[in-house]
Amino acid sequence: MLGMAAAIVTNLTVAAIAGEDKEVKITFDQVPPAVQTAVKAYATEAEITGIEDSDADGTKVIEFDIKKADKSFEVAFLKDGKLFSTEEVVAMTDLPDAVQQAIAKKGKKGKIGKPEKVTQGDKISYEVVIEKKGKKTEYTFSPDGKITDKEAVGNEDAAKEKDEDGDKKESGKKGEDKD
Repeated sequence: MLGMAAAIVTNLTVAAIAGEDKEVKITFDQVPPAVQTAVKAYATEAEITGIEDSDADGTKVIEFDIKKADKSFEVAFLKDGKLFSTEEVVAMTDLPDAVQQAIAKKGKKGKIGKPEKVTQGDKISYEVVIEKKGKKTEYTFSPDGKITDKEAVGNEDAAKEKDEDGDKKESGKKGEDKD
């Protein structure tokens, strides 16, 4: 009986891990009609460069990579056509001062990628990928410059845990920041 319970827990764990952040490329004709209408209205005079059926923190969404003039952004809609979130590449100088300072501090001795402004409802955050010693990490910052999330980029098997500062860790001991 104990072996059966362990097998069930193992299978549930594997299923939960396998279901995280899955992105499946799809074509426009596979997009639900309500989402097709919404994205056409949202992205007028823009080019859709990619579409994915995705999961954003447990919410099923359709994500569109969009290019309009010289700007690139991502927009996600719920299956019923309601706007879920947007991610827009922005200049470092367009970020709040606290975020610029936090990125500069965290990116010291590393390569800082292009920042993105993320809007979900009335919540705004900022994301940036920082590469140090060949390892890429995506940081999410609140408008006041605090790190709200951290995850390895390109390493889907990296485990996440939180330390006392609220940083999510890929590995290592609690409270230890390897950067």
